[in-house]
Amino acid sequence: MIGSCFSENIGQRLHDNKLHTTLNPFGILFNPFSIMNALERMLNNRPYTLDELSKSGENWVSLDHHGKFNGRDAEEVLSQINESMNAGREALLNADVVFITLGSAWVYHHLEQDHTVANCHKIPNKNFEKRLLPFQDVHLLLKHIPAFFKSKKINANIVFTLSPVRHWKDGPIENQRSKSILNTAIHQVVDSDDRCHYFPSYEYMMDDLRDYRFYAADMLHPNEQAIDYIWDKFQQSFFSDETRIVCKEVKAVVEAAHHRPMDPESNSFQRFIRKQMDLINGLEAKYPSLDLKEERQRFEGFQL
Repeated sequence: MIGSCFSENIGQRLHDNKLHTTLNPFGILFNPFSIMNALERMLNNRPYTLDELSKSGENWVSLDHHGKFNGRDAEEVLSQINESMNAGREALLNADVVFITLGSAWVYHHLEQDHTVANCHKIPNKNFEKRLLPFQDVHLLLKHIPAFFKSKKINANIVFTLSPVRHWKDGPIENQRSKSILNTAIHQVVDSDDRCHYFPSYEYMMDDLRDYRFYAADMLHPNEQAIDYIWDKFQQSFFSDETRIVCKEVKAVVEAAHHRPMDPESNSFQRFIRKQMDLINGLEAKYPSLDLKEERQRFEGFQL
């Protein structure tokens, strides 16, 4: 899963259901240039160096990465960036499906470094030029992704999604121009390559959930109810009936593991633990790749 914060929402649900998921190795990325740059750096195995970091206030930052990597120790920041990049590379090389969520066609170009950035990290605006990527550039970037994967012998399907989050700070007209460019470019790529697909998260939010009760307090991001709705549509699109059943069973075990007992030594709670351990044993025996180690350890900690 790579791209905007919507990738984080769906990716976290995949992770919670114990599906093997690697989520945003560069952190949240919004624009197609930065997403392509991340894919290129990972698959060409080009680690970052100290001279590629910048100083913002008291923190060292990478203009290609989300702020979650920021820190006061440059060596530590660099180590975290390259470790995450290596993990992302391994995940891409072994992926069955790569989900790419695009958020905006607006980009910020660092004037001194002559580089389009993923994040400005509160560096003064005078250092950047804001640009709207033209349709031709976006289309070329997205069209290059399946060709690039093929050159690296990656046979994964690619699923594009368009983030339903409005970039309101750009302005209502500018946001709509941006989304329109991304949407048109995505569909031209999907229509021309059998390995590429589209999941309509944007359309579900804009056209199906047409009410502010489905938005968070900022009136821009989907709330939990909306994400749950789109997550259900996601499962219907990509999961077999068996996978959906297993996910339901896994969810029950995970939720049970977070249960806080009133009396851990009671007979009823001990029976509850034994039942959960039996469920874990059954699931792991049937699905050897399923990792419920964390839940097992939590239940074992309560056993008498």
